[in-house]
Amino acid sequence: MKKNLISIVLFLFSILFIPQVYAMNLESISIINASDSYKGGNPSIVGNGTNNVVVTYNAADLKIVPKDLDIGRTIDAAWIGAKIVAPKDIEIQTLKTAVYKSGNSAEQSFWNSQDTPVDDRNNQGKEHYIYVYGAVTEDKLKEATIGNKMISYTWTFDWDKNGDIDQTVTMKINPTGIVLKAEDTDTVLWNFSKYEEIKQASEQKPEQDPAPKTGNTLTYGFGFITLLLSGFAIRKFEK
Repeated sequence: MKKNLISIVLFLFSILFIPQVYAMNLESISIINASDSYKGGNPSIVGNGTNNVVVTYNAADLKIVPKDLDIGRTIDAAWIGAKIVAPKDIEIQTLKTAVYKSGNSAEQSFWNSQDTPVDDRNNQGKEHYIYVYGAVTEDKLKEATIGNKMISYTWTFDWDKNGDIDQTVTMKINPTGIVLKAEDTDTVLWNFSKYEEIKQASEQKPEQDPAPKTGNTLTYGFGFITLLLSGFAIRKFEK
């Protein structure tokens, strides 16, 4: 009885030293709607402020902007973006180790990539945030149309650098509702009519004759060589 009592006391005492698991208070993301590259469209956001956020653009009026390597814009494209804020309950020292990934890219440091003003970065009470963008081009719209799918971008965040994904943000763009315009003019490069044109063309591709099977080709070749050799043999016996 005494041993059992001691065991129970030790068990209860040990609980105090087990690391406590807590749910992060994840912040809501917001859609960037401040530049000429994105106007209009009312994206739907599912799961905002949770560990799995999905933003869907079923309609958007986009404008292509030129590449600018100084700000990390690697191609001419229209860009749809979001502002992602780090959880406010994470200490600064822990946040300095936070990492994120864009799709299957290499891990990147959130701290070094953040768009927070430099003077606010070491202030626990300030927002620490990053802007993420998805590119929209004619090629991407065409590929999505032919494949009957959305253009999709995904970012994953490990806020406390423990090896687990704490938050996933997925951005989806529906090609049927996109209006894509040229950089310096009002020329429309892509709209619903363009979608229908590409879609119909992809569905009406002429059937191609199947390529000859390798086995048949080898068989025909072997038969021809055999026939040729037999002819030589017959001529030899006739002499």
